[in-house]
Amino acid sequence: MPPFNFQVLIEGIKERIESIISHGDRVFLGTNLGNLHIYGLDKAQGYHMFYGTYHSALEEVKKSFSRRSIEQLGFIKDIYTLVSLSDAAVNLHPLPDLAPTQTLAETRGALCFSLDTSVIYTNEDGVITTVKDPSIKQTPTVITLLAVGCKRRIVVYSWKDGQPQGPPKELALPHSPRAIAFPTPKTIAMAYTQTEHALLYLETMSVADIVLPTTLHPSGSTGLSGAVGMGMNAFSGLGGYVTLGLLAKSKPTVIKTAEGEFVIPKDNTTVFLGTNGKPTRSLGIEWPGPPDETALVKPYLVSILPTGTMLSTDPSSPPHATTSPVLQARSSLSLSVSQTVSYPFTALKNSKALPTTQYSLRLLSPGAFGNSPLFLLSSPNDRTTLAAEGSALWLFDLKAWSAQIDELVNEGKYSEALELLDSLDEDKLPNKTKRRAHIRALHAAALLAQKHAEQAINIFLELDVNPAKVVALYPTEVAGRLAQPQEKWIGLFGGECSQEAASTVLMKDVEVTADSTDVAAVVDDDHPAPQAAPVSHETETKAKIDVASSEFLKNLLISFRDSVNNLLLYLSDQRRKINGALTAIKISSSQEAHATRLSEASIEEIFALPDTQPSALTPQQLFRFAQIVDTALFKSYLIVKPGLLGSLCRVDNWCEVSEVENELRAREKYSELTDLYQGKKMHEKALGLLRDLSAKETDPEDKVEPTVTYLQKLGPEYLNLIFSGSKWVLSVDKARGFQIFTAENHELPRQEVADFLEHIDPDLSIKYLEYLIDERKDANGDFHDQLAELYLHRAQNTKLSNGEHALEAANTQLITFLQTSIHYRPDRILGVLPHEGMLEARAILLGRLGEHKAALSIYAYELQNHSKAEDYCKGVYLKDPNPSGIFMMLLKLYLRPEGVAPSSNTSYLQPALDLISRHSPRLDAVETLQLLPPLVTASRVQEYLCEALRSPRIHVRVERELWKARSDQVARNLMAYESKRVKITDWRLCPQCHKRLDRSVVAVHAPRGEVTHYHCREPFAAKLKGKERILQPTKL
Repeated sequence: MPPFNFQVLIEGIKERIESIISHGDRVFLGTNLGNLHIYGLDKAQGYHMFYGTYHSALEEVKKSFSRRSIEQLGFIKDIYTLVSLSDAAVNLHPLPDLAPTQTLAETRGALCFSLDTSVIYTNEDGVITTVKDPSIKQTPTVITLLAVGCKRRIVVYSWKDGQPQGPPKELALPHSPRAIAFPTPKTIAMAYTQTEHALLYLETMSVADIVLPTTLHPSGSTGLSGAVGMGMNAFSGLGGYVTLGLLAKSKPTVIKTAEGEFVIPKDNTTVFLGTNGKPTRSLGIEWPGPPDETALVKPYLVSILPTGTMLSTDPSSPPHATTSPVLQARSSLSLSVSQTVSYPFTALKNSKALPTTQYSLRLLSPGAFGNSPLFLLSSPNDRTTLAAEGSALWLFDLKAWSAQIDELVNEGKYSEALELLDSLDEDKLPNKTKRRAHIRALHAAALLAQKHAEQAINIFLELDVNPAKVVALYPTEVAGRLAQPQEKWIGLFGGECSQEAASTVLMKDVEVTADSTDVAAVVDDDHPAPQAAPVSHETETKAKIDVASSEFLKNLLISFRDSVNNLLLYLSDQRRKINGALTAIKISSSQEAHATRLSEASIEEIFALPDTQPSALTPQQLFRFAQIVDTALFKSYLIVKPGLLGSLCRVDNWCEVSEVENELRAREKYSELTDLYQGKKMHEKALGLLRDLSAKETDPEDKVEPTVTYLQKLGPEYLNLIFSGSKWVLSVDKARGFQIFTAENHELPRQEVADFLEHIDPDLSIKYLEYLIDERKDANGDFHDQLAELYLHRAQNTKLSNGEHALEAANTQLITFLQTSIHYRPDRILGVLPHEGMLEARAILLGRLGEHKAALSIYAYELQNHSKAEDYCKGVYLKDPNPSGIFMMLLKLYLRPEGVAPSSNTSYLQPALDLISRHSPRLDAVETLQLLPPLVTASRVQEYLCEALRSPRIHVRVERELWKARSDQVARNLMAYESKRVKITDWRLCPQCHKRLDRSVVAVHAPRGEVTHYHCREPFAAKLKGKERILQPTKL
């Protein structure tokens, strides 16, 4: 469907129109005489052949608006101002009065100008961005730039929210820019001549020359010479204005086509460039001849092709070159031809020109209002006719977007429809999201019909479509009774198309089939099969057909498998989403019994399920979706990936066990069957199957490994099942069986596990408790107590410990645990400790209870292990560094035994002297010297004495002077107190209670020496303090 309606807007224009600009419901026309014509536009209901959709009325003509021709018009919305280029200068005319006129002095010698308006957003943290984020608070700012190309220079003005921003930027150029455009708000593209172009970067005010590519791949052509490309030589983004250049042909041109992209014509080719000066597209546009004018009314490119460059489309006459200019519109998105029309577009109401009269056309793009109409000026080439009738202004108005999109969809042009839809804003098409989803679904179905399964599935992955419709696009081997022929695919997704047309739309590329007459053409003739004897032509042809058929079937099988593999991606994604929705409403596969079976539902009922996201479905609809997806997954895996059936037979699977169980057993898919049992929580069946399978294995590890893995997945709610299933595993392989209880899949009750393992084998319980304490860092005192008792039991029992070496190792293990662990209860362990033996363990436990003297007595007297005694003291001293503490206690045990009668043959003097020499800083010097026996000579403790008496001299002097000063201070205070006397007579009264002091106990108050009764001292002292506060001077 052609996108444009066209009509004659104004006829009989006698002045030569040089520029045009539209704003709101008004159109401003600038003439070569400097006059400004202002027309009002009204949009009528419906469309009329002559009057069209719009009606125009001349509102005002401003004579002598400029002294010379008005070459270009523009509009700055921020400051509500009309911009004009006239008399080689740019002028500003404030609306609505267009006065007073302000001439920009810096623009003398102006040749062209361009406008750009953009919006930037400032976040609360000061970050500036061009992207609006509704989730945070942003302050928008409108930035408007006016770039004026002058002789060998360019001048750039800027406004921020309507306020001018300082003096304009000016830069000298090697040439004069004849055309300029803004690919981005920070980049200006300039055309000096037809072959010389440059880029200006506003941030650095630097210029880079553009080197056009020498070769470019042209797009397909449809013109007279076969070179009219399906590309884009567009004009847009110029802020609502255009320079006409009425008589100039092939003038320097640079046009913005999209954000960050612009085009430059080169001979008969249009090149697409980016802000780096390099081509942005691999395809260019090759025209049969240079277009006279080009404009972009988004998203369509409109060009005027000269007379004779296109073939006539009149079916009543033989092909011949057109005798009038041709206007052609192409989609700027797909580069396809959307509309072609020759002049005259329709009959002129007041025209009396001869049919042979030639016309020249000029294309005007006035900017966006409404649906962005396009203006075109037609003028007779004959001067007499021009003087009599004048020129005509045509208006090309875009049709409704919804009608354009529907037409593309009905023609099967889903890609073009999507590109057009994406280019529109939500306000232009309110149901844009719903339409886009619908068209994308049809596009995906078409791609699947054309054997582009990966692309189709990627689209379905992004859509919320009933999975039954996607599965129905596959054959019966996958979809079962849901499978649909291709003729019904479009209707399946809500399209309106007959079955015959649907096949044509979906299958544009017809593949060669085995029974086709051209099937022999697919055989490679360069590699013929070896021939044993000459054969007839018919036999040779039949052989080639057989080979081709075999190759075709092979390729068809590969294509089918690839398609099913892509379907697996979609089904897996749907299964994830559906399971998430089921989990959100707390529904699991154990409730499958409450849903009807999939085979009991009709096909119409299944296809009628809504196309929406799983979270918006009812529980019954979710059940059905889960059944559809899991059933299709199961069949797909059977076809392409039988080894991955286990991915379907896991937790929350909606396949019925009775339908799958026998087939899995028949195919010996025991692993998948085990996973299915596990997903359905049929654990006893699964463990029974694994134990039956273990009988076929000879390797002990292979016997128990599957059962161990399965039991590790069970949670604490199946603890009894775990215990019963692990017994036979522990009897075969204790190491692997132990891993059942240390797996991190689930946290089992630790105390129950420890007790169970102790009942099976105490060594296993010890191993488990060590795992809890060492690896899991369990600080539960019960586990530490239990492990200490097991260590003690093993250390006591020589038989269980397997000999003396094992017994010694067990003792060492017990001692190490008692020393390192801080979570066991020493009183409990001490209670179960035997009365005889285990001296070191007893010493450790006594030390934990704070009985340091008893512990040291065991080390010193019974074990006579002085190094361990000192190590014990070191540990205690680190916690309590008291010189009269633990080391002094050990020294006393050596030199003054109390309550313990050491052997008469044992002397502890030498250990005591060694202790003194090694730990002198930790011993009180005076007390140590008092403990030494009188017969100990000074030479034996010389090292200790030197260490005790050694100190820095400066420290001694300071201490001496401090003590001297302290003594002097005390003496002076004593003299002062003794010099003060208080005389108490029989008549002296207490100032507090006003009674005689007599012989009562008294108190003397400083500093004046008041005397009160002792019991009156506190109230009187308080009274004195109150007077002091009153007498103190007030601080200002």
